Amino acid sequence: MGPQTPEEGKSLGLPFPVLSDPELAASKAYGLFHEKGMMGRDVPRPATILIDSDRVIRWIRAAGNIRSRPSVEEILDRLRN
Repeated sequence: MGPQTPEEGKSLGLPFPVLSDPELAASKAYGLFHEKGMMGRDVPRPATILIDSDRVIRWIRAAGNIRSRPSVEEILDRLRN
């Protein structure tokens, strides 16, 4: 999920879809909104969300720091469980 428009999201060249949230509505709905979080701009908080095939959130890790991310090992461990 990012504040980019769909066109900007496509230009990132990622091999998976990204939720376009330029108005930050989804960020606010999921408690992932960081008011004046980057250079005085409102931004989504960094988060990793694992959603199962039934679209149920099975794990979420949100951070207050843009550089804070779960390790690949932590994500893989959560996927295995």
